[in-house]
Amino acid sequence: MLTRLTSLPRWLVGLVPAAVLLGGLLAPLPWGPLMLGLVTLFLFWLLVLSWPRIDGRSRAIRTIVVLLLAAATAARGAGVI
Repeated sequence: MLTRLTSLPRWLVGLVPAAVLLGGLLAPLPWGPLMLGLVTLFLFWLLVLSWPRIDGRSRAIRTIVVLLLAAATAARGAGVI
């Protein structure tokens, strides 16, 4: 899977998660949290794969981003946002 991702154009790998993230924020309740959850899982997967190669500051920033997105997913699922 990672080999297929690296063979794709870089702009496409960034554009698709951004589109799904935007869709997750704008989609109605049954679909919005699901789309946000997919983006959260994708970013978490990338974090796990890159963990040994990144320094402590990058780890902290990426972990915070994943946790904030997970919180947004939970809030979207609860109907708060």
